Amino acid sequence: MNRRILAPTVMLCGMLLFTGCASAGDSSAATKPDTSGSNAAAPEAEASVPADGAFETMTLKAAHVFQESHPIHKGMELFAQRVNENTGGAVTVEIYPNSVLGGENEQLQQLIQGSIDCDMVSGVAMYQGYDARAGIEDLPFLFTSAESAHKALDGEYGVKLAEEVLEPVGTKVINYWENGMRHFTNDVRPIVTPSDMKGIKFRSANSPIRIKMFEACNASVVPMQFSELYTALQQGTVQGQENPIPLIETSNFDEVQKYLSLSGHIYNATVLAFNPDKWNSLSPELQEVIINAANEARDYERELNAKESDDAVERLKSKGMEVNEVDKSAFVEAVQPVWDTFKKENGSELIDLAVSYND
Repeated sequence: MNRRILAPTVMLCGMLLFTGCASAGDSSAATKPDTSGSNAAAPEAEASVPADGAFETMTLKAAHVFQESHPIHKGMELFAQRVNENTGGAVTVEIYPNSVLGGENEQLQQLIQGSIDCDMVSGVAMYQGYDARAGIEDLPFLFTSAESAHKALDGEYGVKLAEEVLEPVGTKVINYWENGMRHFTNDVRPIVTPSDMKGIKFRSANSPIRIKMFEACNASVVPMQFSELYTALQQGTVQGQENPIPLIETSNFDEVQKYLSLSGHIYNATVLAFNPDKWNSLSPELQEVIINAANEARDYERELNAKESDDAVERLKSKGMEVNEVDKSAFVEAVQPVWDTFKKENGSELIDLAVSYND
């Protein structure tokens, strides 16, 4: 199949991999996703059988860093279920959640090396150690809403990002799922303007752009792996962090953080990706089953994540967190030097395409 025909079909739904937590466990491909407490219902499966009537029996090894209660894991369960159903039980997807196979960086390396077949990469920015342009995801206030981000990632922006930045690294992007809008938490004071961040020590992923964002807001910053974050907050090594709402709740950060400031400063996609050699070894019929299952699961996960985000804010309030809005215009102004640096180092082509999808 012509790549330019396949890529927009694949990207029209999103791409693959992860955003983390740490706790052991695994999940069977045949389990039904837990939709309790959610309005997001999993659609019925549509059968797809190759011309010769049978798929090769195999097991695909998939990993991510999220807890089982997170929408990403529930979406991965649906993905695995659909692949199993639509291959007549021939193909099983074994899911390894909760960073049991290593942290975010380790899992991405394993995917590239081929020791795992499939990975839910926790963010596009995870690739920036290989290509600095992947750091575009960490540009604060790149997207004005999750809906704008969906349109961009499922459209030409997502295709260009995959073909020019992510896939040359050594992964095959299937589609983009949602980690969500990131927000600040800390245990010192509410964050309303950038000046409120001064003197607070925030954890950051080891992302040059995210670190520059904190510095532009006069905050102290400590890069560390996500799997180390809860203990660091508990022990006071850092006083604040930033993550999407569902991850804040499933990680129990309300136990070690007092203030939640709804900044929505970064939109994180997750990238569902395959090892390219493994992907190329699959039959076209099985590739089609995987793409269809991934697109269905992506839509389900996004809907579930949106609902979970709204509900989680209320639950976090009930657990004692103080929630406030921020002055976004003040933050947008403060972080402009971060944008200027990115454009100078990487050009503005990807940025111009991304923001063209904003409302």
